[in-house]
Amino acid sequence: QKGVLRSATTMFLFVGLFGIWMGGCETQEQKVEKLIKQLRDQNEEVRWDAGYALGQIGKDAVPALVQALQDQNSQVRGSAAVALGEIGEGAVDAVPTLIQALKDQDVKVRANAAMALGEIGTPEAIKAVEGEVSALIQALQDQDVKVRFAAVWALGSIGEREVNAMPALIQVLQDQDAKVRFAAAYALGEIGEGAVDAVPALIQALQDEHVRGNAAMALGQIGTSEALKAAVPVLIKVLQDPDAEGHFRSIVARILGEIDTPDALKAVEEYQSRQ
Repeated sequence: QKGVLRSATTMFLFVGLFGIWMGGCETQEQKVEKLIKQLRDQNEEVRWDAGYALGQIGKDAVPALVQALQDQNSQVRGSAAVALGEIGEGAVDAVPTLIQALKDQDVKVRANAAMALGEIGTPEAIKAVEGEVSALIQALQDQDVKVRFAAVWALGSIGEREVNAMPALIQVLQDQDAKVRFAAAYALGEIGEGAVDAVPALIQALQDEHVRGNAAMALGQIGTSEALKAAVPVLIKVLQDPDAEGHFRSIVARILGEIDTPDALKAVEEYQSRQ
């Protein structure tokens, strides 16, 4: 009886270890296939997690995601576009299909496709986003916060050429969602000197704890004397904040260096001495 029990235990351990070994040997193709299926999940969080995971896989996931962009389910199409945006430059082969997705019947898919094209950033991709500026401005009024965020982020990707969107982006600085306001400040900064009419609204946005960092950076990028006067003290405060994210502080240091006022340069020197 002990021999039978020992054999059964050994077999159980073998099967368990074999299962673990087989799981560990899952191919990249199998991972992608499993995650693509999760894009169909009823739970939005599961879909977004799957999209993020596909984005982290990178170029190997692109063919499957291009197919998913043509799925009958709009949730799958929208999540596939987000994942391709996560991949960025590595998803260049998806550009033609993403351009087609700009004409999708679902507004969320259209906005996500525009955001993905902006993240990929090739001349062809950016040109396609430029052609959708009026539609993206309209999407800024959408009820769905994810559509508004994607539209703002897409507009930010085309930089100074989005100057026609500036009045709408100024309005979005008052959006009820902090992420959308944050993205709007970033997009205005990408316009640069052409966003001079946004300076008063961006100065007001310095009072918004969720937006002030991007608002100050945008003011620095616009670069008028009024903008710089408002931006420099806030940017210096960010630079001196030990709790601020390191990459963000390094960007702030670069902008302060470009602003080139005595206070700004002194703060950058102190920051660099601490690194």
